[in-house]
Amino acid sequence: MKKKIIIVEDNKLLLDGLKLIINSDEHLNVTAAANDGLSAIETVVKHPADLILMDLSMPKMDGMSAIKEIRRLYPDIKIMALTIHDSEEYILECFDSGADGYCVKDTGEKELLNALHFVLSGKKYISPSISEAVMEGFIDGRKQLKETTSWETLTQREKQVLKLVGEGYTSKEIAEMLYISSKTVEKHRANLMNKLDIHNISELTLYAINKGIVEKTTG
Repeated sequence: MKKKIIIVEDNKLLLDGLKLIINSDEHLNVTAAANDGLSAIETVVKHPADLILMDLSMPKMDGMSAIKEIRRLYPDIKIMALTIHDSEEYILECFDSGADGYCVKDTGEKELLNALHFVLSGKKYISPSISEAVMEGFIDGRKQLKETTSWETLTQREKQVLKLVGEGYTSKEIAEMLYISSKTVEKHRANLMNKLDIHNISELTLYAINKGIVEKTTG
């Protein structure tokens, strides 16, 4: 029986390409797709799968947050991140969130399919192109001690609100997306400004862009 794969990717061209590559494997079948973290969670509920191939940089809810929520709901499902980010910070946070694999987007077709099978077999996977030091540091279970930054003091919910504020959504819209009250959203915004020592929405948006959780618009 073919393994069921869900792809979560907001770039349609890349999504279509990934479908073709994965469906070319006689043991794999893409059964559903989503284009942001929120819809990814809804998709997994409606379409049970063996593995989720998850982009990390997406609108509404980033892949890292989606991984945490899906892992909470479905502890046994396999999740592999597919991303442009290759920094140690992203890699370690991704595995801490519950990912089973970490694959960079410049990988070849054969390597991607091998990675999927590797993760489906129950093993952890990290793209060979990622620095050896980072890979060894993760495998050995060593993490560099680092000072607590303002970013690290934020809760997962505060990071979700920060992302949505940075994308230009109103408190009412954010409340509807996250199923919380507008008053709670305002409280999270106040906490964000306090923790980050930021005093207006423009600064919050710039901070979100600098952290890479919101893409900078051009035009």
